[in-house]
Amino acid sequence: MKTWKISGSVMMAAMMVLLTILTGCGASNGSGTATEAPAQPAASEPAAEQDGGTQTVKHAAGETEIPLHPSKVVVLDNGALDNLLALGVKPVGAPSIISIEDGFASYLKDTDGIANIGTVEQPSLETIASLQPDLIIGIKDTQEAIYDQLNQIAPTVFTEVGGAQWKSNLEFHALVTGKVDEGAKLIADVDARIADFKTEFGNKLETTTISLLRPRKDRVSVYLSPSYTGSVAAYFGVKRPEWQQRDDDFNFNVTDEQIDQLDGDMIILFGRESEKQYFDEKIKANPLWNTLKAVQNDQVHQANWIVWLSGHGIHAVNLMLDDLISFLDQ
Repeated sequence: MKTWKISGSVMMAAMMVLLTILTGCGASNGSGTATEAPAQPAASEPAAEQDGGTQTVKHAAGETEIPLHPSKVVVLDNGALDNLLALGVKPVGAPSIISIEDGFASYLKDTDGIANIGTVEQPSLETIASLQPDLIIGIKDTQEAIYDQLNQIAPTVFTEVGGAQWKSNLEFHALVTGKVDEGAKLIADVDARIADFKTEFGNKLETTTISLLRPRKDRVSVYLSPSYTGSVAAYFGVKRPEWQQRDDDFNFNVTDEQIDQLDGDMIILFGRESEKQYFDEKIKANPLWNTLKAVQNDQVHQANWIVWLSGHGIHAVNLMLDDLISFLDQ
């Protein structure tokens, strides 16, 4: 029987081949999902330029491993669309606010080429899957029921609520898209604007109570500080009428029998055109409407409902500040 001798150099080469094969097998679990962290980039190559890196983020639905720099993002609400565009990230898919026919929020620019995936309340899973996203960003209070289905399409992360936490949502959107520095700058910029605004209008802010009203089909909703509208107004330093200084809900409802609760030194209306009939016929036509301070002093202002009610992102916050400056300047 012949005995084969294996030299040390041959043995070393064989081990290197075996190691290469094992490494290649361990890089994927068969579904394309990385099972172990990728190698660190060389010191001379910036980490931001690496493909395939991941991070694990905590969010409203748990913890999820996502790409460090996702390239095909689908968003499920207007706030995320607003914020991502401001961050310089163009989603591949996004929803309309109310109906597909309406398209995207009219105040947003550079939305050409973004696929409409349905509405915030009813996103199309089929359309989302067809876009082959590598990240989906939604909101728990609206899309929790379809989270597992979304997560089967692509790694999915949720914020807790839509617009009420607009500042922390922007920070989260910046984190999951690899745009942390850009997000910090957007917040710093709006904070600088607000500081200038408070310096210029400090006396008026201190002496002017502002009522935030959404006319609806059979009532008027007064928006409070836990809502998106109310939280942004509070961040601006807006003072509310005494009976609106509540934080127990997003809003409370008023009918034509309680018109006095709508008053303030200023009234800002942000209702949808389709829901204005009740307000016109039951509120404005009521003689009590003309007894309100804001009405008597010509301080009733109509604002864009898409921005003030459904904007939920940093573009909308800046536009709300533009409106408030205009209203106080009159």
